Amino acid sequence: MHFSLTKSSFVVVMAAVILLATTGPALASTPLAPTATGFDVSFPQCTEPLPPSPGFGVVGVNGGTTFSANQCLDRELTWANGAANATPAFYANTENPGPANASNWPTNQQTPRECSGANSVACSYDYGWNAARVAFANAVNAESDDGASSPTASAIAAPWWLDVETGNKWETLQYGRSSATGAYDEASIEGMIASFENIGVASVGVYSTSQQWNVITVRTESTFPSVPVWIPGFGSLATAEVGCDLASFTGGRVAMIQYGSLGYDGDYACGLLNTPLTTSVSVAGSATFTNQIVSTNSVGTVTYVQTGGSPALLVSASGLVTTSGTLAPGTYVATGTTSDPNDDTGTFALTLDVGKLIQSVSTTVSVKVSGSPAYHDQLTVTGSDGAVTYVQTSGTPSLVVSTSGLVTTSGALTAGSYVAKGTTSDPAGDTGTFTLTLKVGALVQRDPLTASVLTTNSTSFSNQLDVGANLGAVTYVQKSGTPALIVSTSGLVTTSGALAKGTYRADGTVSDASGDVGTFSFTLSVTTPPIVPTATSIIGYAVAGRTRTLSIHGSGFYGHPQVTSHLGTTAIVTRDTGQALVVRVAVRARSRNGVFTFTIVLADGQSCQIRYNQR
Repeated sequence: MHFSLTKSSFVVVMAAVILLATTGPALASTPLAPTATGFDVSFPQCTEPLPPSPGFGVVGVNGGTTFSANQCLDRELTWANGAANATPAFYANTENPGPANASNWPTNQQTPRECSGANSVACSYDYGWNAARVAFANAVNAESDDGASSPTASAIAAPWWLDVETGNKWETLQYGRSSATGAYDEASIEGMIASFENIGVASVGVYSTSQQWNVITVRTESTFPSVPVWIPGFGSLATAEVGCDLASFTGGRVAMIQYGSLGYDGDYACGLLNTPLTTSVSVAGSATFTNQIVSTNSVGTVTYVQTGGSPALLVSASGLVTTSGTLAPGTYVATGTTSDPNDDTGTFALTLDVGKLIQSVSTTVSVKVSGSPAYHDQLTVTGSDGAVTYVQTSGTPSLVVSTSGLVTTSGALTAGSYVAKGTTSDPAGDTGTFTLTLKVGALVQRDPLTASVLTTNSTSFSNQLDVGANLGAVTYVQKSGTPALIVSTSGLVTTSGALAKGTYRADGTVSDASGDVGTFSFTLSVTTPPIVPTATSIIGYAVAGRTRTLSIHGSGFYGHPQVTSHLGTTAIVTRDTGQALVVRVAVRARSRNGVFTFTIVLADGQSCQIRYNQR
C-alpha cells in the first residue's frame, strides 16, 4: 500500500480497523487503550527493522501487485503475532489492468461469473475474485510457516483490507475515466470483497483516500458494498484521532487512520464517536429532565454503561439520561463507555447545568454601516423558568440591551466591532450571562483566495477577486505583492510578466461607498510544467530464467524512474541520461515468451509505456 501514496501507510491501517477499534476520540483526557495504536508493514520493510512494541500489526501479503507474494510475510506475521493485540490483520493489493496488460486475465472462466476473456464487468469481477484467492493463499502459507495450529482458520479470522491506490494499474487511468472503465474497476474490487466473504472472512475493508477512490470508481453498481475504510495521510496521532470524524468514501464506517509514527506507518483504530454534550435546565425542570446520548461510527445497536455521575444523573443501557429528582443549582456530569456488536468501543460524557441560563442565539452578528441605525436583535436563553431579566454591564453607548433582551444601537455606527455583555436571571433564581458581538461594515472576501499557473502561462494569468456583504461597487487598494502581482482598483489580479517558479502573495484593503471596509489576500502558486516521458525504442530483449540489460530510448527520463512489467519480471534502472534508461531485467524461470509491456513512472506520477520481446 505504501509504494505509491504513503510508502506503507495503507498496509497496517486496513487490517486493524474492525477488530481492533477501541477508545474513540470523544474525550481528549481519556487514555488510549494499549491496542488503540499499531503499525502496518509489507514488502518495503523486508530489509528494515520492524516497529517496536505494536498495539496491533497489519501485514501486506503481496509484493506490491496482485498475484505476487510478500517474500518476508512469515517474518512480519511473527512480528504482528507478538503485538498487544495478537490477532494480526492482512491487506492485499488490488488493481484492474484489463486483458491487454494482465498475464493473469481470466479466459473461459465459468464461476463466479461467466468470462470469455473480454474486457468486461464479468471478467473484471473474476480477475478480482482470483486475486483474492492468491492473497489468501499467501496468508495461509505464512500462518503455516509460523506454526499456526490451523493456518486456514487463522487467515479467515483475521481482518482483511484491500489496498485501492492509483499507483497500481486501473482501466480508468490507462484508458480514461468513463462509465465503462469505472464499472470494470469497481467490479474487480467487488470481486475481491466477494471472494474473501465466500472464503469466510468476516471483516473486509478498503484502504484508500476519497480522491483516489473517486478516480478509480464511478459507483455504477447500486449493490456495491458499504465496507469500512482505512484512511492514510495524517501527520500525528492527534490529527489521526480527529480523522475518525471524516466522511467515509464507501458509505461504511471510518475504522482506521494512518499517520507517521517513529519513522514508520502508524495506525489509529477508530472507536465509537460521542461528542461531549453540555445542556442546561431550570431547577424546577430538573425533576423531569431527559436527554438522549447519540453515538456515531457504529455498527448495530450501541450499549451504554455508566461509570460516573449517579445518583444525580442516570444513564440507561440505551443512552437515555434522566435525573433522580429535583436537583439543586450546580453542574452535574455523567460519564461512561459505549460498545456495539462489532466490538467497537468509545466513551461518552454529558454535562448538565442546573439553574444556569444559557444564551441560545448567535453571539456574533453583522450589519452594514448604512443599516446600523435600524439594527435590532432579540436575545434568548434556555433553561429558564418564567420571564428572563437582562442587565447590561458593558457595551454602551454604542449597543443598548433592554431588560427584556432587545438589542439596539445608539444610532449610526462606523465600521468596526462592538460588544455588549451582561447577566440574566429568572424568578426561580436561575442565572447566567450573555454576550453579543456586532460587526459593522465588515466586507468578507470570497473565493478565489488562491490560484496556480504554469511558468509558461504566467504572463497571461488573470483572476477576479470577489467580496461579499458590500453595498455598491467595491474599491481594492493593494498594500503588498507588487511588482510580481498587480491588483487593480476593481479587484482584477494580473502579473507583471513571466514569473519564475515560486509562491506570490498580494494583500490589501477593500471598501464600498457606504463606509463598509475589509481586507483581501490572494496567493498565486507558479509551477513548472511536468516532465512527460516518451519511450520511442528499445534495444535488447528479456530471457526467461536470466537477467539481461536493456536500453530504453526516448526523452524525459529523470530521477531513476520506476519500471514495472508483468508478474515474474523485475526491472531495475541502473542509469538514466534523460534520453535513455539502462534497465537490468530479471525474468522468472519457465516464464512464457511473447511481447510484453514496460510501464515507466516518474516520481511526479507522469508515465509512458513501451513494448518489448521476451525470447
